[in-house]
Amino acid sequence: MKKQKTIFLTGATGFVGSNLSCEFLNHGYKLKLLVRNENAEERLDNLLSQLFSHQEEYNKVKEGLEIINGDITKENLGVSLRDIDKLSREVDTVFHCAASVSFDETEKDIIEKQNVKGTKNILEFMRRFNLCELHYISTAYVAGQRKGVVYEDELDEAQSFNNTYEESKFKAEKLVRSYKEQYNITATIYRPAIIIGNSRTGKTSSFWGFYSLVKSMYLLLKIFKEDLKRNGERSKLAGVCYKGNLVYIPLRVQGIANKTLNLLPIDYVVDVIMRIFKDETNYNRTYHITNPSPPTLGDINKLVSDSLGISGVKIADPLDFQANPMNQWEDFFAETIKKFAPYLQKEEPIFSNKNTQKVLNGTDITCPYISKNLAAKLISYCIDTDWKKINQ
Repeated sequence: MKKQKTIFLTGATGFVGSNLSCEFLNHGYKLKLLVRNENAEERLDNLLSQLFSHQEEYNKVKEGLEIINGDITKENLGVSLRDIDKLSREVDTVFHCAASVSFDETEKDIIEKQNVKGTKNILEFMRRFNLCELHYISTAYVAGQRKGVVYEDELDEAQSFNNTYEESKFKAEKLVRSYKEQYNITATIYRPAIIIGNSRTGKTSSFWGFYSLVKSMYLLLKIFKEDLKRNGERSKLAGVCYKGNLVYIPLRVQGIANKTLNLLPIDYVVDVIMRIFKDETNYNRTYHITNPSPPTLGDINKLVSDSLGISGVKIADPLDFQANPMNQWEDFFAETIKKFAPYLQKEEPIFSNKNTQKVLNGTDITCPYISKNLAAKLISYCIDTDWKKINQ
């Protein structure tokens, strides 16, 4: 019987990394998790335990887990000599999930340091200590502002990018491909699109991206509901009122109603990665993990509005605002989602996922449909937890 692999994983406190860690533990893999800061063990323990149905389930599998203190932005990953020796002897494969997912251009240096330098440090660590199998979590949006069909084997097509995050992940993936060619590293690259919460539970530990749109609508609703409980003067000026059980908010959001937003639940992402990982004949390829039937922005607006009990929100072409400039509340809303705005206002590529589909053929792994029920589940989780991260 083949020995179960020992996995060295970065980014275990992140959204993808934490969910993958739980799946690996459930399948009996031994994990060595690189985590920074002194209180790493307690923080990680709290995060992972909440992803299991019961504490007892987590207690049964956590013996297969070991914390390694370190930092991907430092030489030798900031790992002690004792731990380096142990990793070089015991580790079979490296899963590099750690990354900054910020779209904040004022944090450009931090994003580059985490995503580009951090990836180079991982690759150098592997080269130095003869670790030859890498699984790298990239993003479908290394495609940047490309249009039309984007294939999995493509990367550098002289594309422009919507933000530093996309560009930094592009640079990092170029590094992975370069080391793969130069140093005979087996590198399997996973490119998920926009990841949302678990399709069964609604759970998430990341409230970024898609969730910034949802939260902005929720906050606006909360402001007007509180005003309507009082004298409602602010609501009257904004044209807000109750229409049956719904709160009518005449709000235009800049975007293209029929453009798609490639959302996919975290459980689907993990299922696909695990399917690829378990069969070594799948290695050394790039995989788009994307939604084959992504919802349009108009669909998402309706799903979110229905879940929150809102009517009147309209996806409006940016040209509409030239003749009729934004009012106070439209300006407020636009500011809160500013970093995510390019994904609402520009056509996204069509992500070919032939490699992924070939692996999934004959399985029951399919991307959950982004339905009203799923949207309600995701939004309920956010409201019930007051938009807090699991590990906070």
